[in-house]
Amino acid sequence: MPDPFERAERAISVLFRLGIAAILPVWGIVMLALGIEHGSGWWIATGVVVGAVGVLMLAGSPLADLIMRDR
Repeated sequence: MPDPFERAERAISVLFRLGIAAILPVWGIVMLALGIEHGSGWWIATGVVVGAVGVLMLAGSPLADLIMRDR
């Protein structure tokens, strides 16, 4: 049975992963919007890549696991 320190460490790890996984798709959309607004191919391409990585991370997050387990 894990002690309180190990449970707290695991909870913090899950929260950080979930936070980053939630922020990346939003940042990808912001970068994509900046690229479209300024007509910059670099921002558009980077926004698409960051958004795609963020969606993959969000799909693999513990929250997505809880949602998909119920279905």
